[in-house]
Amino acid sequence: MHRDFGVMLNIPSNRLCPPVPNRMNYVLWIQDIVHAHHSVLGSRPRKIRGIDIGTGATAIYPFLACKLEPTWELVGTELDDESFESARINVSSNDMQSRIDVQKASNDGLILFPLEESDENFEFSMCNPPFYESALEISQLAQEKELPPNAVCTGADIEMIYPNRGEAGFVERMVEESERFQTRCKWYTSMLGKMTSVSSIVQALRTRSINNYAITEFVQGQTRRWAIAWSFTDTHLPDSIARIPSISSKHALYSVMPPRNTLSQPFPNFGSDTIYSAVSEVLRSIDGVSATELSPPLPAAADSRPGCDSLSAEADNVSDNSVLLFFVEAQGNTWSRSARRSRHRQSEDKAKDVTSRTDQPTVPKPALTCSCRVTGASDTEFPSGNVAGGDAAVYSVEFQWVFGSDRSLFESFVGHVGRKVGLALQGGKSRRNEDPLPG
Repeated sequence: MHRDFGVMLNIPSNRLCPPVPNRMNYVLWIQDIVHAHHSVLGSRPRKIRGIDIGTGATAIYPFLACKLEPTWELVGTELDDESFESARINVSSNDMQSRIDVQKASNDGLILFPLEESDENFEFSMCNPPFYESALEISQLAQEKELPPNAVCTGADIEMIYPNRGEAGFVERMVEESERFQTRCKWYTSMLGKMTSVSSIVQALRTRSINNYAITEFVQGQTRRWAIAWSFTDTHLPDSIARIPSISSKHALYSVMPPRNTLSQPFPNFGSDTIYSAVSEVLRSIDGVSATELSPPLPAAADSRPGCDSLSAEADNVSDNSVLLFFVEAQGNTWSRSARRSRHRQSEDKAKDVTSRTDQPTVPKPALTCSCRVTGASDTEFPSGNVAGGDAAVYSVEFQWVFGSDRSLFESFVGHVGRKVGLALQGGKSRRNEDPLPG
C-alpha cells in the first residue's frame, strides 16, 4: 500500500490483513460499473459517493478507491469497536478525513444506515461480508482443502462469522433493506466467497422482481471470488461488466446469469462500410426514433442523456476521425406493424378533427435508449479497417441497451433493425417503415 498508493497502514495483529490484489479486483469492477454511466467527460470532475459496508481495521477499500479515483468519496461503516478505532486512525494518519468518513454501525441498526442518515445519494455500495456461519464451518471447510493455507488467518470471529447463514444471509438482508432505499444508491454490490451464495442471492432478487443485476468472477492466484450487483434504476450495464465472460451453459452459475444487455447479429460476406451504410439508412427510416452518430468528443447536446457518459468512454478508445456508433432514442414501439396501423388510424382521426389546439405537447422521456455499432471479428470498431483475416472477417451489428424499463421493447427493436439491415444488404427495396398498411 505504501509503495503503490502512498498509504501507511497500521494493521492490528488480531484482525484481518487484506491481500491487496484481490481487493483491487473488486474496486476495479466497481470503477467499471460507475464509469459505464458516469464517466468523467474531458477534464470535468464529478463527485462520486460510495459506501463500504464493514470497512475493517485497515479501511482498505476506501483507500484503494480514493487513490484510484481522485474525485471519489467513501463512507466506511464498521461494527467492531477495535476495527472502527483502527480504521479512523489509519484515515487520519494518511490525512484522508475529507474523503473517507468512518462511521460506527450497531447490531440493532440497518446495514445500509448511511442511506437513512444522509440526504445525499450514493453511486454504489460495496461489501466484503463475513463468509461463514460458524466456527465449525470454518474448520470443516479447512479440512476439505487439498492444500494447506499459504498464509496465517488473523481474522477475528466478528470479521469472519455471521450466524444467520453466513455471507448469503448477510447479503440477502442487504437486498431486503435496499428495497426501502431504492434509487438512493444507484448500484448495491457485494463480494462473495462461495459460489453457492450467488444463486441464493439471485433467487432473493428475482423473488422481489429485481431484474437489473450483474454477476462477475475474480480469480487471483489460487483464490476465486464472485461479486453481485443490483439496481432499481433503468440504467443497464454492458455484458462485459454484468456477466461472466464466455460463460458455458454447463457452468454452475449459467442459469442465474442476468439477461443479456448486449445483443449482436452477424452479417457474413459483407464489409464494414456496407453494413454501416445499411444500419444508418435503416435507423433513419424508422418514425419516432432518433439516431445520432457519435464521434469523439461527445456532442455537448448529448451530455445529459442517460448512458452518454458510457458511450463517450468507449469513444475515448477510437481515433478522433472515426464514427464509433449510433446513439438511439425511441419514445415507444413505432416499428411494429400494429404500431404502424395504430399511427395510420390516428392520422385519419386527426384529419377529421377540425378543432384547433394551441397547447404545446411535452416531450416524454425516451422509453428506449441504446447504442448501435458495427464490430469486427476482433472487436474492431468501424471504420478502422479490416481485422485479421482480411476478406474472411465477419462483421456484426452490436446493440447495447443503455436505458429503459421494458426489455421486450429493446429486443423488438434489435430484431426489427436486424431484419431490415439484412434485407438492405441482400438488395431488398429501401422503404420508409414501409410495409404497405392493410386496406
